[in-house]
Amino acid sequence: MIKKSLLAVIALSLFSCSAAFGQFVTILPSQLTSETGPINDIFDISALLEVPDGTITLQVANGFATATDSWTVDENETTTFILGGSGAAEAFVNHGQNLGSEAFQNGSLSRDGLTSAFGETWTLVSALDNDYTAGQNANDFFVDYTGPETNQLENNSVGFRWNSDQAVSTFSVFSSNSTNLDNNYGVGFRVVAVPEPAAGTVIALAGLLALRRRKRS
Repeated sequence: MIKKSLLAVIALSLFSCSAAFGQFVTILPSQLTSETGPINDIFDISALLEVPDGTITLQVANGFATATDSWTVDENETTTFILGGSGAAEAFVNHGQNLGSEAFQNGSLSRDGLTSAFGETWTLVSALDNDYTAGQNANDFFVDYTGPETNQLENNSVGFRWNSDQAVSTFSVFSSNSTNLDNNYGVGFRVVAVPEPAAGTVIALAGLLALRRRKRS
C-alpha cells in the first residue's frame, strides 16, 4: 500500500488545486475609471486581484458610479457584471442597509438583491433584523422589507451581503429602493485556483509509481 504520508500529500495537492485562495477584493468604480456617472466598458482587473494580466476581466453593463465612489443602480434597472479572462473568480455583492417600506416607494415592493447566471448560487451572509426576510425566486436572490412601517426608510443593522457559492460568470444587481440613486452597493472578487489536468496527471502517476516500488520491495 502507499504510505499514509504520500496519500496525505496527494490529497493536499488535489485540494489546493480546487480551493479558492486569498481574500475578497472590493472593486471601486475609481479603480476602473476616473469618470463618475454611467459606466459601460470592459476592464482587466487582474492587477487588482494580484494575478497576471488577462486572468480576470470584468465587463460592466449599465453601471453607475457616484461622486462618493460607490456603485448604485436606479429603481427598475439592473447593472450587469460579466467575468472573462483565462481564470475564474468568486464574487460578493453588498447592498446598503437602507430598505424602505412599500408605501415609501409608491407601492412597489422594497427589495434589494441580485440575479445570478443559471446554475450559479449565492448565499446571504448578513444577519437580518425582524422586519426583513430573505428569499430566492429562480435565479433572483433578495431581501424584502416586511415590517409594518410606511412612508419612511428603514435600516437593517448591517448591509445585505451575498457571497457566491462558486466561481461566477455573470450576475446583475437590482434594487427597488433607489429611485434617486441613493442606495449604494459594493462588489468584490477573489480568484479561484482552477485545477489543471496536467497537474492531476502528475500526481496520479507519482502515486502509481510509489505503489509499484512498494510492491517490488
